[in-house]
Amino acid sequence: MIRSIVLAASAIVLAAAAPASAAEMRVQVAGKPAAEVRADIVKAASTVCWKDVRGEAMAGYLYPACIRASVNDAVAKLNSPALTAYNAANPATGAVVSR
Repeated sequence: MIRSIVLAASAIVLAAAAPASAAEMRVQVAGKPAAEVRADIVKAASTVCWKDVRGEAMAGYLYPACIRASVNDAVAKLNSPALTAYNAANPATGAVVSR
């Protein structure tokens, strides 16, 4: 019984860890260094993810996972080698960013 509950909870967390899709934000990237672009992406992901998970029973687990997944997804879509390298060297910790 406990094993089933743990597996179900894990499935819920993994499903919710996908990049936020209910809301979107645009981040200006032109002329900015990779560190600044990534900081803007993390801030946007924080805002969008918080709107998606607030009120959820497992928000404390879902929120950091959502940020990580959203940042990684945005970085991949930009297809910038410098940003990809910076993101790999500075993984998102899931820390709460000012909303």
